[in-house]
Amino acid sequence: MENALPVPPIEKCAHCYAEIKNDDVYCTNCGYPLQGTEFEQKSFIANLEVIGIDMAEYNKKVRAAANTLYYLSGVFILSGIINFFILKDNADVLAIVIPTFILAMLFLLLGSYCPKKPLACLVSGLALYIIVQVINAFDSPMSLAKGIIIKIFIIGYLIKGIKSAIELEKMKKENNII
Repeated sequence: MENALPVPPIEKCAHCYAEIKNDDVYCTNCGYPLQGTEFEQKSFIANLEVIGIDMAEYNKKVRAAANTLYYLSGVFILSGIINFFILKDNADVLAIVIPTFILAMLFLLLGSYCPKKPLACLVSGLALYIIVQVINAFDSPMSLAKGIIIKIFIIGYLIKGIKSAIELEKMKKENNII
């Protein structure tokens, strides 16, 4: 090859190893201060570690809320089985048991998809749970009072999970975390 120009080496970010340009002040991928002082670079890394600790705490609350969705799934499965054996001689047994199993599967799906889309799953789970309680209250107003403490705990866990999921998404957006 005649007169081939030398290929300049590819520059990489010291933090995330994404390709950068020589004149970049900050990494376009992670925000690392490429031309910052040593203090600024160490502060950036320390800040990310603090964010990681905060995110771990929020993730813990989101997992607890996801476990609540699994718990609800189990409760609906158990309820469907019990209703089946109690009402087995009733002609409308399937009209009661099938919707109960469908609700159980919906809560199971929401719980299993929660790690990928926690906010959407938790909001959907809370809405579904409240709708079920309201429908049950129309059918039997006393059902609202039965197990009220457990219902309050379930709603509380889901709300805490939703708040944590909102904070997680906000932190990820502010810090360019995917």
